[in-house]
Amino acid sequence: MNYSEYLRPVSSAFAAPAERASTGLHMPTLHYPWASACSPHAPFVEARMHQWLVQYGLIPNEHYRARLARAKFGWLAARCHPYASMERLQTIANFYAWYFLVDDWFVGNTEKVSTYTISNLTAVIDVLDAGRTSGEPVYGEAAWADMCRDLRLSMSGAQFERFAHTMHLWVGMAGLRMLEHTHAQAPRPHRREAILRHAGGLYPCLYLIDFANDLPLPQEEYDRLNVQQLRRHTNRIVCWSSDVQHLGMDVRQSAPRRNTVARYTSQGYSLQHGVDRVSERIRMELDTFMRTAAAVKESAGPALSNYISGLKHWMSGYRDWLAAQHSTRPFAEPEAVISAW
Repeated sequence: MNYSEYLRPVSSAFAAPAERASTGLHMPTLHYPWASACSPHAPFVEARMHQWLVQYGLIPNEHYRARLARAKFGWLAARCHPYASMERLQTIANFYAWYFLVDDWFVGNTEKVSTYTISNLTAVIDVLDAGRTSGEPVYGEAAWADMCRDLRLSMSGAQFERFAHTMHLWVGMAGLRMLEHTHAQAPRPHRREAILRHAGGLYPCLYLIDFANDLPLPQEEYDRLNVQQLRRHTNRIVCWSSDVQHLGMDVRQSAPRRNTVARYTSQGYSLQHGVDRVSERIRMELDTFMRTAAAVKESAGPALSNYISGLKHWMSGYRDWLAAQHSTRPFAEPEAVISAW
């Protein structure tokens, strides 16, 4: 692949100047027009999260123990939900760590699908639907049941059903991603993005925002078309930003089909063009998010206003979490990725 061709400067949506990575690529520095924050509970939540993982036998070996220590999912939760109570922040941090482990074991490596993959993914659905574990719980099932019990007790019925629906979609789209991997002809790019929209796994996290805020959003506000639009913009911004940050890793692991940037190379473009094109798409999504959010807030009550702030915190919190892993600005170096999300 050609790392040296520079087709055009990065979009003005990103802070200037762009930086040149060791690969020769010009990488943007992502900027959001609002202040980020981090919960003071982060260190305690991080420590308690690791105790919870050990309690449920979720750390299979030292390799994963080290990956989890580097990833710091407690800090991810603290950055994305900076004003949540410590108790709710703990539940969210546990979910993020559990989610990573289950996704990494049974969804991320589609070439390693087995009978265990199906049983573990259907266990996710069974716990959501029946609220109980099987006689012989599979990996992660007991921990998932524990989390769902906590969420059912702390959420309204409508809140939990919305969260459960996104988890059902994630499992279903994970199955489509596996089918895509085994199919001789990959779907067209816009069809593939339809799969990644849910298989990327962000929507369940966004459906915990009003839980974290302790301000349940009424169903009629959740269903508003412009609020749905805000979630779609947030999902694209975070997922595409992740693709830029993880470009080096995906190229090294020969997994460009899962990376929006690298997929442009299959159309005959250089990687630099892919970075620039996705940067431009993120800029457009962010601009539209800001315009839509401003319109929504004109008639929004406290719950919806806080929900919009929660979407913003997820975007900037994820960016800050990525940057904190290597004490560098996000996007500045695609080789310096964390291998844990």
